[in-house]
Amino acid sequence: MSRSIVVYLLAGWREDPFFYYPEQGERWYNHSIEEAGEDLQLPAGLVADLTAWDDEYQATYDPSGNRGLESGFSSPEVEEAWRERGKVLAARIKAESTVVASVDYQANGVIEEGSCVF
Repeated sequence: MSRSIVVYLLAGWREDPFFYYPEQGERWYNHSIEEAGEDLQLPAGLVADLTAWDDEYQATYDPSGNRGLESGFSSPEVEEAWRERGKVLAARIKAESTVVASVDYQANGVIEEGSCVF
């Protein structure tokens, strides 16, 4: 199968991190890791690693007070390590999927669209 799906990987609190059109003409929306695993034909180990990466991000969400503004990583170093793991995972998605044309990795929105593409 030829590579044709353009993927955006963007973590958000209480949101699924994959954005792509599953089939030409279908609606653009975010997809769960499990759904992306099927659509993008990702190996089980990569799906597990993506789930752990997203779970780590979701654990930083603190809904108490100030509309979640107290949320975030415990330190800049922890956040940078998470961001770098995501970059490695984005590269793996491109390398390990036979249907992915490219992956635009945006971490949690701190990486500008189009500046980290595999």
